[in-house]
Amino acid sequence: MEIVGAIHGHSRYSDGRGTVEEIRRAAADAGLDFLILTDHDTLLPLTEVGEGFFGSTLMLFGCEVSPPTNHLLVLGAERCPDRSLPPQEYLDDATAQGALTFLAHPHDRGVPLARIPSYRWEAWPIEGFTGVEIWNHLSDWSGHLMGLGSAIRALREPALALAGPEPETLRLWDDLGRSRPVAGIAGLDVHDVQIGRPPFAAHIFRYPYAMRTLLCYVDVPAWNRDPAAAKPALLAALRRGRLHFANRELGDARGLAFHGLRQDGEPATMGDEVRAGEVRELRLKSPIAAELRLLKDGEILEETRGEELALAPTGPGVYRAELRLRRNGRSLPWAFTNPIYLR
Repeated sequence: MEIVGAIHGHSRYSDGRGTVEEIRRAAADAGLDFLILTDHDTLLPLTEVGEGFFGSTLMLFGCEVSPPTNHLLVLGAERCPDRSLPPQEYLDDATAQGALTFLAHPHDRGVPLARIPSYRWEAWPIEGFTGVEIWNHLSDWSGHLMGLGSAIRALREPALALAGPEPETLRLWDDLGRSRPVAGIAGLDVHDVQIGRPPFAAHIFRYPYAMRTLLCYVDVPAWNRDPAAAKPALLAALRRGRLHFANRELGDARGLAFHGLRQDGEPATMGDEVRAGEVRELRLKSPIAAELRLLKDGEILEETRGEELALAPTGPGVYRAELRLRRNGRSLPWAFTNPIYLR
């Protein structure tokens, strides 16, 4: 079953402008099945507000460990690790709690226009993390503001200002996947930032807008309104990379499918590790016509325009798909699948 939701947001418990109540109402109004807030260095909302369903939206609380660089998204912990520890130690602390860990915006550019520094991941080597935040809405949007003109255009049409995941992040993902599965997610990093003072203040990415942008489409075995069952199902699917992510403002990616057809007829799905000889065909299906690309180890194997693409794999490798849509005469990044690993 496919569920849709948002990961990585901030409330008044850290540096966001909205209350938890306001944020979860925005998620519910957007029709999201789940929302995971990740306030900086705190899990207070977990104890003071509590997790559960708000209407049909499951609200969960993680945290973002936030030293000056090397930010880590921690999902499913009872206690947020201490950011003063070395990165490997706060990652190990989260892992010991059974939590999921994602390197946040690993190649963040900062905001050159506002002289805001980069919050990239610098602590290499690092071991034991669940995955990587491949596409971060705030980092993508703000990192390419080079002047007043680009800032005005980006504020008017924020969806058209997104350049997609950083090429360095995609290369990192492909390289890491050669040795083990590494789950990839998209994150909003929404704060509802206010620029300037009234009456000339402007808000960047209010919560209702953000909940309709970079979303994660997750495959779970079943879904109901029992938090005791829904939370572990969601976290287990994220851990295994059973998802694709997309900019829903360009188009809804519900129904997008990427799988491998085994010799015995059984499917291999995103996040699976399979012997290369067992998969005879890889299939990509889009709910709408798009520019389809199938990649192996970061290199394009096949690309076409339409709704379907099928290809026989060419031996062991990290296979994933990218989809783009044309808007206003431009080809824009839209959706990215997690890989299937042929070993």
